[in-house]
Amino acid sequence: MSDLLYGIHPVYEALAAGRRKFKTLYISKRRKTKGIQGLLERAQAEGIPIQYREQDYFRSLLGGSVHQGVAARAGDYPLVDIGAILRKAETDARLPIVLALDGIVDPQNLGSLIRTALAMGAHGIILAKDRSAHLSPSVSKASAGAMEHTLIARVPNLVAALKELKGAGLWVVGAHVGSDQRVDEADFNLGLVLVIGGEEKGIRPLVRKTCDYLVSVPQENVVDSLNAAVAGAIIMYEVVRQRGR
Repeated sequence: MSDLLYGIHPVYEALAAGRRKFKTLYISKRRKTKGIQGLLERAQAEGIPIQYREQDYFRSLLGGSVHQGVAARAGDYPLVDIGAILRKAETDARLPIVLALDGIVDPQNLGSLIRTALAMGAHGIILAKDRSAHLSPSVSKASAGAMEHTLIARVPNLVAALKELKGAGLWVVGAHVGSDQRVDEADFNLGLVLVIGGEEKGIRPLVRKTCDYLVSVPQENVVDSLNAAVAGAIIMYEVVRQRGR
């Protein structure tokens, strides 16, 4: 199996991360070398075949996707287990932070959350296997390549995974619009798992019950709850702010 990555940043970051085996790099004949010189040099250094193709070839492979004249055939995204995320956290002097996503089905939201999680120093991400967008090239593109550097585990039972993380000493905090606990009044100076729910239904009831406590983002003139990616970014920033990074 393989993925067809596309876009300058996702392809370059996948190469830089070194977690996938690349088969072929495709460059549009119309693409100017300026802006992708580093990508070409890295591919050449690693012996990756480079093929220059007409725009029609990219259109046949990717349809209307914004590929920027760059694509690559690479191995499947390398998932990890929860143990790998915990081991990464144990080797870091900072307090652990793990992002758990329950029902994020929109690739743009998933990519945005992954990008924010990497920027905020999260040690890894847990996805519910049956209620999540696939870790597709479109998610890598939406994350601007951040997905390629992130440890992500996909689990069959999110509640069981959260209990495992609790057993490792982490606190589980859920983002829930109905919570009276404001995010800016919570204490995040502890090892934690932050749970963000799906775009429509939020965190499922059983997952919510598994959380140690719930927090909400204060809003004025509420018309609807915040987008999942926006809410996740606000809460992750608050975690980092409190920890004084």
